[in-house]
Amino acid sequence: MQLPGWYDFLDEIERAKEALGSPEHVWYRGHSNSQWLLIPPLYRDPRFLDREQLAFSEFARSASRLFEKRTNDWETLFDMQHYGLPTRLLDWSKVLGIAIAFAVLDYRDDMPYDPAIFVLDPLALNRRSGIEVIKEITDETYRYREIYWHHRPFVPNSPIALDPPLQTARMFAQQASFTVHGLDERSLEEQCANEIVKVDLSSAALPGARQFLEYANLNAYSIYPDIVGMARHLRKRVFGP
Repeated sequence: MQLPGWYDFLDEIERAKEALGSPEHVWYRGHSNSQWLLIPPLYRDPRFLDREQLAFSEFARSASRLFEKRTNDWETLFDMQHYGLPTRLLDWSKVLGIAIAFAVLDYRDDMPYDPAIFVLDPLALNRRSGIEVIKEITDETYRYREIYWHHRPFVPNSPIALDPPLQTARMFAQQASFTVHGLDERSLEEQCANEIVKVDLSSAALPGARQFLEYANLNAYSIYPDIVGMARHLRKRVFGP
């Protein structure tokens, strides 16, 4: 099968990385709608920020009997993100194929927009905040509630890239990373235009993208390796889109 649109898309990904300076570390995020902005769920409704602390406390208390004990607040926040509660996190992956799966699996050809992939230089993002590494949550000076609720030891104005432990099967399957928003509520691309490039996945590239996902066994079950992902995958396979 001739797939010129797919190869053009891959060339665009390479050009995006070159535009970022060909960094050693690159993260990807897929959107099924190219018009969606990089805004965490917590910032999409003015009421959510006011309720962040209550949601966190209630989740930590209720989830204590469902999960093994988490060692710090970040791990609780990652659980909240993956189970659908609004947080100040955005999901990224170190694997382009995972981002393509997120962009394409729920996309239908009758939709009036294209999917898109965002390419991020996480180290350059952190340098905006004077941080020379991708932050790890094991850093005792980097505590979620202290920084983002009480602004100690610094005021978190800009987004920061985090490299989390892959504490759940979903996070491992997705090779998950995160950015965490600070006080600036604008979208990530508005705040950090030089650290992010968006690449549209055009209709001409979609057949190749879908073929790639099939060959790579990237589907709802493989990226959500639990009963929810399995049911979602079977529904699509048996009943169609």
